[in-house]
Amino acid sequence: MNAVAHRSGFRAGGTFRGWLGLMFFGVSGAFAAEKPPLQYVPMGVANGCFVESVAFYDTLHDTFGSDAWCRVLQWGAQEDEEIVAGHAVAVFEQRGRLWCWDLNRGFTALSVEPAQREEVEKVAAPILAKYPRITAFFPLYRYDFEQAPDPAPPDESRAVMQTDPVFRDALLAGARLAKHRTVNVVQFSFVAEGETRQSAATVFVFHGRLCIYFPERGTVPFRSHALAVQNLRLIQEAIRQQYRGAQSLKPL
Repeated sequence: MNAVAHRSGFRAGGTFRGWLGLMFFGVSGAFAAEKPPLQYVPMGVANGCFVESVAFYDTLHDTFGSDAWCRVLQWGAQEDEEIVAGHAVAVFEQRGRLWCWDLNRGFTALSVEPAQREEVEKVAAPILAKYPRITAFFPLYRYDFEQAPDPAPPDESRAVMQTDPVFRDALLAGARLAKHRTVNVVQFSFVAEGETRQSAATVFVFHGRLCIYFPERGTVPFRSHALAVQNLRLIQEAIRQQYRGAQSLKPL
């Protein structure tokens, strides 16, 4: 499970829908009186910290322009003696200050000087301090080149009609991310405990990686020789690294 909670994360995430108002407006630390520089409404998808951070990244550039500085900060983690899924947040500069947007905690004005924004370890330190039980591994920045919106994006209205939350969340994430890049929402089957099950995933490109968001597990960036989100054979090979023997892959 995620180092933080069930509905927030890179592989897992925070119990989230109930605290939307707190997260939406919350600003912590010494700058608690300062209003966040923008508003962001999360999608509320399971295990969504990475895709939510990418969607925040998109929203910030829509608001302040393509030259606005923003990064997705991602790390792996260990909690006590157990290796657990990591987490991802968005870090950005506005009003002469560095800020963090964290799906679990909302907005935080950071005490790090903007001149140090590329120093990942320094920027990560006050963010990781909010997770004292976690030992973080390899914090790194991810950012994107400009991409064209998907010419045939997933229909968000289909998501609300889904009875299976996995299919719902894959479609919701796909519809949001498609505003700034081509996506492919796929379904597949796999065998677990002797039973054939159905699942879904959202495929997109970010930071030169083929990224696959699994609502049941989180987002995994894959190194790939081809960044082709419509290549089902390539996608199936990647999915099989998470779901052994995954098959019957097709667009959702």
